[in-house]
Amino acid sequence: MSLDLKISHAIREAVANSEQEPALAHRLITWMEAVTSGSEDLHDSSDTDRRLELLFSSTEVDDVNRDGGGIF
Repeated sequence: MSLDLKISHAIREAVANSEQEPALAHRLITWMEAVTSGSEDLHDSSDTDRRLELLFSSTEVDDVNRDGGGIF
């Protein structure tokens, strides 16, 4: 099973709307494609941890919440 193009588009749009680097969308889509194709198992904690660390390190977030009330 391949990843629906609507999902890929939604990921790209969400990443762009969040002012993230396009590489983040690529990483998310690549992971989703691997899961849907069966070549990656979400129950394999070492692979999942590695992927999540890559995503977390690729994501830029402000250190204050939306109302300016402090650190998350």
